[in-house]
Amino acid sequence: MTEPLRLAPGLVSRVLTRAWAASRRASVESFDEASRHPRRAQEQWLSRALPSLGGSTYGKAVGLDGATSLESVRRAPIVQWDDVAPWVERLANGEQHVLTTEQVLVFERTSGSTTLPKRVPYTQGLLDDFSAATGPWLDDVFRTFPALFRTRQYWSVSPAVRAPETTPSGLRVGFEDDTEYFGPATRFAMKQLMAVPSTVTKAKTVERWRDETLLHLIEADDLGFISVWNPSFLTVLLEALLSRWTTLESRLSPRRRVALQAALERSGGLSGETLWPSLQLISCWTDAWAAEALPGLRRFFPRTPLQGKGLLATEGVVSFPLWGQPAPVAAVTSHLLEFEALEDAGRPARFIDELRAGAAYSPILTTRGGLVRYRLPDVVRCVGFWRALPLLRFEGRLDKTSDLRGEKLSSVVVESVLRETLRRVPVQFVLLAPSLEPTPRYVLFLESDVDDVTAKRVAESVERGLLKEYHYRYCRELGQLEHVTLVRVKNARPKWLAAMQARGMKLGDIKPAAFDTSTGWESRLD
Repeated sequence: MTEPLRLAPGLVSRVLTRAWAASRRASVESFDEASRHPRRAQEQWLSRALPSLGGSTYGKAVGLDGATSLESVRRAPIVQWDDVAPWVERLANGEQHVLTTEQVLVFERTSGSTTLPKRVPYTQGLLDDFSAATGPWLDDVFRTFPALFRTRQYWSVSPAVRAPETTPSGLRVGFEDDTEYFGPATRFAMKQLMAVPSTVTKAKTVERWRDETLLHLIEADDLGFISVWNPSFLTVLLEALLSRWTTLESRLSPRRRVALQAALERSGGLSGETLWPSLQLISCWTDAWAAEALPGLRRFFPRTPLQGKGLLATEGVVSFPLWGQPAPVAAVTSHLLEFEALEDAGRPARFIDELRAGAAYSPILTTRGGLVRYRLPDVVRCVGFWRALPLLRFEGRLDKTSDLRGEKLSSVVVESVLRETLRRVPVQFVLLAPSLEPTPRYVLFLESDVDDVTAKRVAESVERGLLKEYHYRYCRELGQLEHVTLVRVKNARPKWLAAMQARGMKLGDIKPAAFDTSTGWESRLD
């Protein structure tokens, strides 16, 4: 792959970004209309999607063949990934028209609710529906920060190092390029305006990827926009920049080196804002656990505006941010959105115009990728409305998954690792839980009669087991997480039960568990 042409700020970059803005016009206008009439917009989306969904093997099996209305979709069951996985496997093995009559272009990988990763099928319709959300979001960003028309950008979507993968039928797993989530015009503009070329992601090691990424970023004196997922990703990158500054500086172009030396003398220290005086905005997760990582990011960017991302899963998009709103807005033009009220268990899922301010919901998606009434294991709270659309704040996950820095450790994975590790080790109590102090990591609380050397080996074995999980290993390689730490405890079981009761659980209802997603266990088990 040839590296895209790098553009200096000026007329050419302004022309590109404005052409890019023009390509978003249709999605912006559609969303503007939908924001005032969401029910009608959902009906229009469904009329486009039902022929391909209802004509599929799965659609016929759940009664969508011939369906014409929002209400008729409710004939289909609400499902989770484990329900869908066998159907996706048939697609991966080469069977056609399993979930949709649209052609599957690629599978994108994400962590699953079992030890096996999910492989989500992507069709052109699903890609178009992602663009229906990213278009209005980016239009709002550029309208709010017009100086971005004269700058370049850094986006981090795909993992830095990823081995090529295909399905048994030969379909690619994983996007080759971060820009594949977007439409053709957007992809073209982004490739030209990227501060870091996509070829960097093909580095053979994390260390090589890190240094090459940093060199491109430091050279980009016109960097205006940074988009990452977990804020700690950017923090770790900047910490590496500080520790390797002498080596990296020696590889800079003479022009940039001289300009930076002058900037550092004026500012009195190295910071993100010294490196990139044109930086307008950083987009990253800011809700739930991600909020814990924001102080670290602010050490490098004390003044740069931050914008929280909406709820965008590999399976589909639920919401996206608009500047100045207290929470992201529902992505009404992307998929059919239903919401199961957590306070009203057993009642039918609500459509987008039936949500109530203050209530918590679990989103249910029907997408043109072939997922029908698919429940995401996430919790959003409606905090109000923008026009006729609910504003949805992400509050966490329903499944027992810990996600401090993007590692996505599920109870299924953790408890399997612990069972395997402790098969021949007598224990009175064991618990793995996240900790933020002194640095993010997982702590193994162990009560056992074994000696300290054996206990240490147990913790090392747990670490090796967790490293088999892709996302955990990736966070460890990037330095976002430290290795598993051992803490030996005494008389821990009654202390653990007392903590569960303090959460409002009845003693008889407390299920044995070796994994907890909350922090603070050091003090509870002391």
